Amino acid sequence: MFENLVSTDIDRMVVREKNFNLTIEEKKAIKNLDNDETIVIKPADKGGGIVVWPKEAYNKEALRILEDKKTYTKLKSNPIITIRENLQVLLQGGKEKGILTEREFQYLMIEDIKTPHFYILPKIHKNITEPPGRPIVAGIHSITSCLSEYVDILLQPIVKEMPSYLKDTISILQILDEIKWEKDYIMVVSDVNSLYSNIPHAMGMQIVNERISDSKKLDDIQVGFIMESIQFILENNYFKFGEDFFLQKNGTAMGTKFAPSYANLYMAGWEAQFVYGSHSWAHNIPLYRRYIDDVFFIWRGNEEDLITFLDSLNSQVWGITLENKWSREKITFLDLEIYISEGSVKCKTFFKEVDTNTYINTTSCHNPSWLKGVPKGQFMRLR
Repeated sequence: MFENLVSTDIDRMVVREKNFNLTIEEKKAIKNLDNDETIVIKPADKGGGIVVWPKEAYNKEALRILEDKKTYTKLKSNPIITIRENLQVLLQGGKEKGILTEREFQYLMIEDIKTPHFYILPKIHKNITEPPGRPIVAGIHSITSCLSEYVDILLQPIVKEMPSYLKDTISILQILDEIKWEKDYIMVVSDVNSLYSNIPHAMGMQIVNERISDSKKLDDIQVGFIMESIQFILENNYFKFGEDFFLQKNGTAMGTKFAPSYANLYMAGWEAQFVYGSHSWAHNIPLYRRYIDDVFFIWRGNEEDLITFLDSLNSQVWGITLENKWSREKITFLDLEIYISEGSVKCKTFFKEVDTNTYINTTSCHNPSWLKGVPKGQFMRLR
């Protein structure tokens, strides 16, 4: 009966044949690009564009980043065997303490693994002809990918309780809607330079441990296992570039699942000391919000005091250096242009100079519901 019902359902399905929507010339052009070993094709870091990069320039920029001895070290061989053995010891300990179930243990002790690989995305919004690269480690199905996912699930509820937490653009729109603008206000946007790769391991572990413990959401045994897991991920963040293996020995890689939560909690610790802990400045900041490494706040007072405050926020010990912009009239934050009109705060969608509008034909082989979602998503953003 079951077999007959399934067969009947399949027979009733309407299957529409999809034809390729590329011309012969277009398919030939794409194949030629794909076979061209002198170029690298990557999406732009911001703006949604596609960048064709000379392979020589791409490799030169990637090696420039990897030559930073403070952050990366070259390995003699693939370290996977040792890492797998150490992972089993870590997870076995978690299971014996009753933290992990057998099912969780089997999931985290990933079998079908892939070697993480290193690549860079061109920051054409910084320099359109010789763009610096944003380093990313593709760690999907890597040895620590499931453990990173596990840690992230436990950290996210704690991240959401941070006083500066900002979920998305809609959140900042709702907050700004309630602001009553005053004449002595200054809008300030700060961007943390290379946050992920600049967090020192020892300090990062210490600060995150403090934030987790202060939240009172987890018991001490579980906190201990989370910290052991974070340390394991950080100390075994290896990857391959070309034929060589590297280890990231400072900070955490863009690409690993728990990295945003880890960076968020680290920044929360920094804020507790330098922003919220600066009681002498408390009355000067009526609003302060942050989206990972992008900070927006309103300053009450003059520019001289603001500059003094911003200078006090940079810390070599914390590995934090800020790029700052401020204005009483107009400023950009995330994908918003925030401006003052008739004595009140207004917002509109901000488009970077390097933004490109990518065209997808409705006859594309993408899922139909996905295609319908594209215009809907764009209209919601504009609204």
